[in-house]
Amino acid sequence: MLRFASVLVAALLMATGASADVKSGKIKIGVLADMASVYSVGTGEGSVEAVKMAVEKMGGMAAGVPIEVISADHQNKADVAVSVASRWFDEEGVDVIAEIGSTTVAFALLDVVKQKNKVMLLGATGSANFTGADCDPDHVAHWVYDSYQLGASIGVAIPELGKKWFLLNADYSFGKAMEAGVKGALEKYGATVVASVFHPLGTQDYSSYILQAKELNPDVIAMNNGGDDTANAVKSAREFGLDAKIVGFGFDTPAVIKALTLETAHDVYYVTAWLRRDDPETNAFVDEFMKRRDMVPSAFHVGDYSAVLHYLRAVDAVKTTDPKTVMAKMREMPINDVFALNGVLRPDGRMVHDVALMQIKKPSESTGPWDLAKLVAAQKGDDVFRPMSEGGCPYVK
Repeated sequence: MLRFASVLVAALLMATGASADVKSGKIKIGVLADMASVYSVGTGEGSVEAVKMAVEKMGGMAAGVPIEVISADHQNKADVAVSVASRWFDEEGVDVIAEIGSTTVAFALLDVVKQKNKVMLLGATGSANFTGADCDPDHVAHWVYDSYQLGASIGVAIPELGKKWFLLNADYSFGKAMEAGVKGALEKYGATVVASVFHPLGTQDYSSYILQAKELNPDVIAMNNGGDDTANAVKSAREFGLDAKIVGFGFDTPAVIKALTLETAHDVYYVTAWLRRDDPETNAFVDEFMKRRDMVPSAFHVGDYSAVLHYLRAVDAVKTTDPKTVMAKMREMPINDVFALNGVLRPDGRMVHDVALMQIKKPSESTGPWDLAKLVAAQKGDDVFRPMSEGGCPYVK
C-alpha cells in the first residue's frame, strides 16, 4: 500500500511538472556573487543562505517541481562571471541568476541573459542604468537599490549635513555611477562639490585621499564605494582627524559596522534599502538567519531573499519558467515580505520600496552588540527612485 501511494505521488508530481512547462523537471537558481573579496560580507555566502531560505519558504517546490540552488564566486571579474553563467545556462539548466553585486560583472552578464532567454535578479548592483538606457524588463529585475536612489536619499539630508562636499569614489562603473547620482542630488539642493577623486577597488591606504580632503575643509565627505573599501576609508578619516561629516554608502551590512566598531564608525550617515520592521515575521527571519550565519543579515541578503521568493511565487502562479511570462506576473503581483511592504516591480524593471537614512550610534547609545544605528528619516520609494519618465528605458512608452 505504501509503495502504491509513493508511486501515485510521484506520478502526480510528474504530471504537474509537465503541465507547468518546466521542461527540466526542476527550477534551478544560481547565486553568483563575490564570495571572498571586498563585498563578500554583505553578499557572498549570506546571499546563498538567504536564497535557500526563500526556497524553504516555498516548501522547496514551485509549479509542482522541486527547486535547486547552486552558487559560485565571480571574483569581481566579468570574464569569470560570463564563463560560469554560460556553463550554468548551457549545461546545468539554470533558470535564474540572483545577486551579482558588481556593476561591471552585471553589465557583462546582461547580453548572456538576453541571448539565453533567462532571468537575472540584481541585489547589490548599483548602476541605475539597468532601469534606464540598458533596461531589459523581460529578463532583469533591479531589486535592492541604485545609484540614483542613493543620491536622492542623501540629497534630502543636505540641509542637515552641509553644502560643501568632497567625493571619494571607487574607480569602476559603480563608483562613477554613484558620483553622478550624488552630484545630481547636490546640484538640485544647492550644494557644491569641492573635489571628486577616484581610488582603485580594494585600496588599503587612503591617507593621500583623506589628506587632500582635509586641505579643502569640506562640510561632508561622501564615500561612494562599498564593503571593505568604505570601512577602510572611514578608518583613515578618523586616524587623520578629518573634521567633516561622513556619508558612507557601504554600511547596509551591520557586520561591517560591527567589525569597524562604534568607536570608529559613530555618527556616520548611510542609506539603507531595508527599513527593518519590528514584527513577528521579520524578527523570525532575522533570528533564523543569525542561527545560520551568526550575523544580522545585510539589506542585500534580505533583498536577495525577497527577489527570489517573488520570482518563485510568480513561477508557481503562471506554471512556467518562461522569462517574459514570469516577469509580467512579477510586475502584476504586489511585493509583501520581510524586505518590503507594498513593493512594486515597475515596467522598467525597478522594484520600488521604502528606504531609510540612518546614522551609526555612539558607543554610549548602543544597548547591545547589534544595536548599531538609529533612524534619521524614513523615505518613500516614489520620492527617491528615479521616475520612469526620466530613465530612458526603451521598453517604457
